[in-house]
Amino acid sequence: MDVARPNFFIVGAAKSGTSSLDRYLSQHPDIYIPPKKEAHFFSIPDFPERFTGPGDEGMNLYTIRDEEAYLKLFDGHKGERAVGEASVFYLFYPGTARRIREAYPDAKILIMLRNPVDRAFSAYMHLVRDERETLPFRESLAKEEERIRQHYEPLWYYRAVGLYAAQVKRYLDVFGPEQVKVILFEEFARDPVQVVRDCCAFLGVSTDFVPDTSVRHNESGIPKSRSIYNFIAKPNALKEIVKPFIPASVRERLGNRAKSMVLGRMEMEPDLREELAAFFAPDIDRLEAILGRDLSLWRRARRAAGSQ
Repeated sequence: MDVARPNFFIVGAAKSGTSSLDRYLSQHPDIYIPPKKEAHFFSIPDFPERFTGPGDEGMNLYTIRDEEAYLKLFDGHKGERAVGEASVFYLFYPGTARRIREAYPDAKILIMLRNPVDRAFSAYMHLVRDERETLPFRESLAKEEERIRQHYEPLWYYRAVGLYAAQVKRYLDVFGPEQVKVILFEEFARDPVQVVRDCCAFLGVSTDFVPDTSVRHNESGIPKSRSIYNFIAKPNALKEIVKPFIPASVRERLGNRAKSMVLGRMEMEPDLREELAAFFAPDIDRLEAILGRDLSLWRRARRAAGSQ
């Protein structure tokens, strides 16, 4: 039997809606995406020997490091035309695009980008949610360079991951613009069904498809009740008892709904938002030129936040 191989990749950026896009596309009858996200197989040569940040052990343990194990991800393929995987740091690491191209020269690339200020704060809230980040946001930003030197995983790189211009240019240079689709998180949040249909057209599968977009996946936020959130999010005896009786897709949907209900929001300090907006502004200008696309919605967000 032929081994299924990927022909498209969702490469990032982290905290830009990739988990939701992954799950919505996987509902399509002619698209196969494995349940396991974040294989990061093609970024392994760029990784340090191990990541050292609090909670980074999951990245060390679950990243896939050999081709046989990687291809086993696609064992559930049943003839779907589009076969893909999502690993959000593929965008960040400089050698990844070339490695994917060498293995799969005809692959399609999906890139999701979010206002880098919002993306940075979402990554911060994600790590706070998971009890990994303990510093206030401003202090954590001051620690970023030190954490990079100490080989924390890139989720901790609040600013560096949001410098998109060079990252996107690499994929455009390696694959060509006809094989790369760039999606803005803000447009995805406004009309996820249309964005998913646009992606289906790009991937060469039927656009006569309406995904269930009622659940958002892997949301960041601050638990209103730590004990309730941990009960929902972490393994426990009760969940193990009921697990055999509830399909995995249903468990995932119910779990995401429950987590959304207990996650609250934090607001960034307006002056810190302005500082970050100023930091990212030159890179946004470069990205606009690379994409030939108006990104004024990110600048409007800066002005609106500054006026509050």
